[in-house]
Amino acid sequence: MLLKTVSFNIRCCDDPDGHSVAERAPRLDKVISKIGPDLIGIQEFTPIWEDHFKRIFDGEYEMLNKYRSQTGWIEGSPLLWRRGKFTATGRGWFWYSDTPDVESGGWDVTGHKRICTYVKLKSADNGREFVFMNTHFGFGEEGQVKSAELIRARTKDFSDTPFFITGDFNAAPDSKAYSVLTSFMKDANETDLNSVTYHGYRPGSPENAHIDYCFCSPGVMPLDARIIDDRFNGKFPSDHFGLYTVLEIK
Repeated sequence: MLLKTVSFNIRCCDDPDGHSVAERAPRLDKVISKIGPDLIGIQEFTPIWEDHFKRIFDGEYEMLNKYRSQTGWIEGSPLLWRRGKFTATGRGWFWYSDTPDVESGGWDVTGHKRICTYVKLKSADNGREFVFMNTHFGFGEEGQVKSAELIRARTKDFSDTPFFITGDFNAAPDSKAYSVLTSFMKDANETDLNSVTYHGYRPGSPENAHIDYCFCSPGVMPLDARIIDDRFNGKFPSDHFGLYTVLEIK
C-alpha cells in the first residue's frame, strides 16, 4: 500500500511583507492541491487558521486536532486523512512532560506545552492498518531527548502495527534527539540532510536549518522524499518548507 504524505509547519500567525495568514492560505492550498496527498501533518495550527482549513480541506479530508492548551498561546499539530480512503479506528494525543496523559508542560525550555497527536487508520481498499503521528517538539536538548524517548516508549503500544511520525522537531540531524529517533525509526529524507526546511522567509540566511522530518517504523518503507519549496512571486506559504514523502506499508 502506497501513501503520499505531506508535513508542513504552516506558521501560526500573521507576518509582514505579504505573509499574513490570509495571504499565505491560498498558497498552501495550491501546494497541497498540486500534490494531492493521502495524509497531511500540520504544525503551528492556531485558531486563525480554522476557517481557512474548513474552506480548503473539509470536502476531501477528515481532521483530528487537539490544542496543546486551552489558555495562553493556543496551538495544535493536527492530522488530516482523505475521506473515503481510510477509517479511523483509534486516536489520541499526549504531552511532552512527566505527566503526558493530562494537559501539561515541563520539557520545553520556552515554557510552552508541546503535544503529539496520532490516529490509527484502516485502508478502505485492503483493510491494512497503520498509525500516523504528528508533532512539534520544543526547544532545549534535554527536553527534545526526553520527547524522543517518550515517542519510543509510546510506539511500543502499537509495535505490531506499522507507524510513522511527521513534524517539526526543532532538532538538526547532528542532535542527540535525532540520534534517539533514528535508533528505532528511519528518516525518510536521510539522503538530503543538507537541505533547508526552516527558512524564515529568508533562504540562505545563517538561521536556516533542517528540522522537519518524517520518521518511519521498520514496517514502513520510504520510496521517495523531497522538500516542498514552492514560491509565489517570491512569497511563501510559510516560514518553513514542507516535506513530501511516498511511503509503502509492507
